[in-house]
Amino acid sequence: MNAQLSPRWARLVKTEEIETPKYYIDCYVCPVDFDELRERHIDEPPVLYAFAVFTRENKYLLSYALEMRKAIRVKDDETEEEYVGYFLETYCEHQRFSCKNFRETLPDFETVRSMVIQLIVEYDAVEKMLEYDREMANQRAENS
Repeated sequence: MNAQLSPRWARLVKTEEIETPKYYIDCYVCPVDFDELRERHIDEPPVLYAFAVFTRENKYLLSYALEMRKAIRVKDDETEEEYVGYFLETYCEHQRFSCKNFRETLPDFETVRSMVIQLIVEYDAVEKMLEYDREMANQRAENS
């Protein structure tokens, strides 16, 4: 995916490898101070944490990434307000999908790591996301 070649992915540093019964997961953290990312790189939007999922045969499947980006919310009085939020996204071969919105609360690495592992191990999210990605790609191809 071309987006993964951008600086927002390139600055990540691998911190650990996790082995599950079905997958290997490489964990990454951005070493740049999050306040600096917010001030200087918010338009990228920067990736704070990432998790690349591979088969047991070391074939890349998909990635989860916690992004910091500008967002809009509608307040009680129906006016819109811009804020900087934190969003967990899944990057598949053909598209990306939103998994979780943390609003303005920056979750720590362990919180996101636990959530990603739970999605992968308990909910079998990898297979479900890959299947959905293929279905959406096939629908787009049929509609073209």
